[in-house]
Amino acid sequence: MSPELDNRVPAALLILRFFLGTFLLQWSIEKLILPGATARIASNFYGVTLPVGGSYALGVGELIVSLALLLGFYRTISYGLSLLIHTVTVVVSWRQLFDPWGLAKVGNHLWISTWPTWGGFAALFLMREWDTWTVDGWRQSASAPPTDQAMRL
Repeated sequence: MSPELDNRVPAALLILRFFLGTFLLQWSIEKLILPGATARIASNFYGVTLPVGGSYALGVGELIVSLALLLGFYRTISYGLSLLIHTVTVVVSWRQLFDPWGLAKVGNHLWISTWPTWGGFAALFLMREWDTWTVDGWRQSASAPPTDQAMRL
């Protein structure tokens, strides 16, 4: 890869990771600040009764995942869990777009935004090895053996 491309790919992935991490982070904070809203969402969209303690547990778990995503920490695990979390949202949001007869509902186009966001999570997961401006990338470069050029200096 050319040096110019070597810098653009990690920069692009940093931008993608930052905004996806921020997206996920705001939902985890909402679960911690507004546990009642989380319980209503769980009931209305997922058909699950969620106690307040469950909202806090989900919020803390999602907070850990979103911070790991933001930092690029354990990329395979954190990017994969982020993709999985958002996949559940996309699958559930499908019901918001279509009625049982498969006809589009009017006024629910906001849910379509979950699809390109899912694409961003999927792309980041697939390109995680090139996302080197991360905690994992720093750890790998710190533990890498010196190159021939570095040894000549």
